[in-house]
Amino acid sequence: MRYLSWIITIPIALVIVSFAVSNRDPVELALWPLPFSITVPIYVAALTALVLGFLAGGFVAWSADRKHRVAARVRGRKAAQLERELSREREERTAAEKRVAEAAQRLAASNAPMLTSDAAARRVPMSQIETARAQ
Repeated sequence: MRYLSWIITIPIALVIVSFAVSNRDPVELALWPLPFSITVPIYVAALTALVLGFLAGGFVAWSADRKHRVAARVRGRKAAQLERELSREREERTAAEKRVAEAAQRLAASNAPMLTSDAAARRVPMSQIETARAQ
């Protein structure tokens, strides 16, 4: 990228220097109705006009782009707000999942003795099984 800028800058600088050397004749600049006038070389007048035009065009473009910059700023704030909300919701979901897992463990722990006692009550003694087989 640096080489590209030099490839563009050097020829433009050479054209400007060539223009300045070729147009050294004086010209008188006056702004009517003011009584002032100034004598400058033609190249100064021409290059000053070009620079002022460039700056004026840049200002107009910058001013016209204001609504897009404002809209981008508003969208950026909205995106930041939504990211904060999303982060908060994720934290709440994680906390809720943790509470559900703890509740499930407590429920399983409280039902475990019941299940064991039910299974023990449902167990049939071996003597009854042998009697049932013999019949």
